[in-house]
Amino acid sequence: MGRTDAARSPVWALAVIITLLCVVAGLVSGRPDTVALAAPFAVLALAGRAGPIAGSACAVRIAPDRRTEARGPRLRLLLAPREADSVPDAERLVVTTLAAPGCPPDAVVLLAGEECPLLVDAPPSGERDVLAYGAAGFGADLARPSAFAAAPPVRVSILPPIGATLTRPVSRRLTGLAGTHRSGRPGDGGELRSVAPLQPGDALRRIDWRATARRSTDQDRLLVRRSFADAEASVLLVVDQAQDLPSSTADWFAAAPQRLATGSLHVARTAAATVAASYLSVGDRVGLDDLSGTRRALRSAAGARHLEQIRVRLAGTAVVPRRRRRRDPVPPQGAVVVVFSAFLDAEPARLLRLWHSQGHVVAGIDCMPPLDRTETTAAQAGAVRFTLLRRRLLLEGLQDDGIAVIAGATADAQLTHRRADAPDRADGLGAPSGPDLDTGFRLLARHTERRAGQGSGRRMP
Repeated sequence: MGRTDAARSPVWALAVIITLLCVVAGLVSGRPDTVALAAPFAVLALAGRAGPIAGSACAVRIAPDRRTEARGPRLRLLLAPREADSVPDAERLVVTTLAAPGCPPDAVVLLAGEECPLLVDAPPSGERDVLAYGAAGFGADLARPSAFAAAPPVRVSILPPIGATLTRPVSRRLTGLAGTHRSGRPGDGGELRSVAPLQPGDALRRIDWRATARRSTDQDRLLVRRSFADAEASVLLVVDQAQDLPSSTADWFAAAPQRLATGSLHVARTAAATVAASYLSVGDRVGLDDLSGTRRALRSAAGARHLEQIRVRLAGTAVVPRRRRRRDPVPPQGAVVVVFSAFLDAEPARLLRLWHSQGHVVAGIDCMPPLDRTETTAAQAGAVRFTLLRRRLLLEGLQDDGIAVIAGATADAQLTHRRADAPDRADGLGAPSGPDLDTGFRLLARHTERRAGQGSGRRMP
């Protein structure tokens, strides 16, 4: 709030006139008490000699508070004067209006050079606007405030958390050249394939001297150990971002901005980050795509840096209406395809069946959060019931086709988000489908190994 464009306040002018009148009247009448009456008006004139600026720039700014760290689901921010105000007027007041999603607006009155810490609710993951604010300035005489100036909202990006390491089911049609999984082709690896006579092209380090001494009676031939080649697995993560259903079913019908609560996209982000970290920890390659087709797919790669890229991409995942794609996503050969969706329509189920028929190892992650049945009208209750019934039929159809369906929300999240005053619904339609992530991936790995060993197409129990 600089001084270049300052405007004189009418209160200042009135105080100057009264001060002059008192001084002149006291001098003419010779009464010092009349001159003393001018003292408070003189002080007011000195304090309000310049009114606030009628500018468009917001007088305050909100930045992260570097002195403390965020604890739990809240962020600590710092409300402070703008950096452009090198010499703020300590006698000037700044009124800041604050508004958070789902909360009524509030106001804070500060001196121009004063700082104020703020605590705001943070989203569990993703990019969201957590606070909108604006400010208006007042002089010491509280007259002629500056125009209210709104600032850009405070937007934060929270990376999805990573859970415990999961079991890693892989396909037996691996095409990589290095890794920790056994492939079906001969090459350098750790698992024995056969012991055979030395032939041109065999490495000398592969000679098995014990087998040569035991099986070569006349010592005229050398035996070498041949193994299966090691390879890395290819994993494709596909996130359905067409909906973000909150835990409270009453919020499905709310038009006002909702509070920053757990939704289906947060469950998808957390589960996808956990699956990606589990595979990348052993050197496998992981790619990321979405069903909306609005962003270029993240190519398959390996390493810790690629995990951070996946988490950043997942944090930027928001609700995007699904559009018709020219062609379906094409997973790498012999890939493990994991689809993260709430399964409210048939498109994710169709793609899972398509990739399953092509020989890929597929799994559907049910990202519906633990629901609080809080609908208030009969129409809302009927709509929620029909939606959940259709979703349950889609998931049961996938399980009947031998496709694994795994619950993305953990059991502790279900207990945390269950409201004590929520009505008890006995239909069971809002319950998570399938086992949790850890159990589901262990069953999927066991089923994949059994199919590779027996060559049968029996469904996973």
